Amino acid sequence: MKKHIIFSLIAASSVMLAGCGKKTVGDSKTAEETSAAATSEKVTEEEHIEDNTYVPLATVRERNIISAENFDYEIYNNGVTITKYTGKDSNVEIPAEIDGVPVNEIGFYAFEANSNVTSVTLPESVMTISEGAFSSCTALAQINLPSSLTLIEEGAFAGCTSITELTVPAGVQRIQEGTFVYCTGLKSLTVLSPELKYENWGLESLPDLTVYAPEGSAAAEWAGAMGKYSVY
Repeated sequence: MKKHIIFSLIAASSVMLAGCGKKTVGDSKTAEETSAAATSEKVTEEEHIEDNTYVPLATVRERNIISAENFDYEIYNNGVTITKYTGKDSNVEIPAEIDGVPVNEIGFYAFEANSNVTSVTLPESVMTISEGAFSSCTALAQINLPSSLTLIEEGAFAGCTSITELTVPAGVQRIQEGTFVYCTGLKSLTVLSPELKYENWGLESLPDLTVYAPEGSAAAEWAGAMGKYSVY
């Protein structure tokens, strides 16, 4: 697994806000490379050990990445993961199904640093937006978060400077660290879940942001502590 620029963004934001206490990683990861046709790819992970070197762990499983028009994807556990956007369109619509299988995940760095994409429409089948999926998509101004969504992983929208508003559906159970780091255009974030906890998403560094949430909700409490709360 290669190092990625998003960790540098999260680390820089953490230093700017707190001056200490956050995880940093020296170099940067690039998007996961896929083949032009159906291929098998070994999935490995890396473990940070005490002497500051990285060692590969054992192979977890074989991946079968399939290339089609506009997307590379994988079918796994009865669902489709979009592993890479290869198209040229600026307005992207993710299909609800591929080969009759529901698309339930936007994969690891799938759209990373794509400066051409201005809007993305996600289907009501996507449950996970994976780590760095849309990171550094600086032209991305519009994206919907479907009601099926339950998890947004670390740095998913980091550096998306053109997004001005987002609504987090009530079914989202977790948003991980650094998701909105350097989303400098974000002015309105509506959180519909009454229980969603804050995990250092990067909102502190967004001075023009207002968080809208139900009165008495967890989001109302943490957004109020930031001075960014307005009742939904």
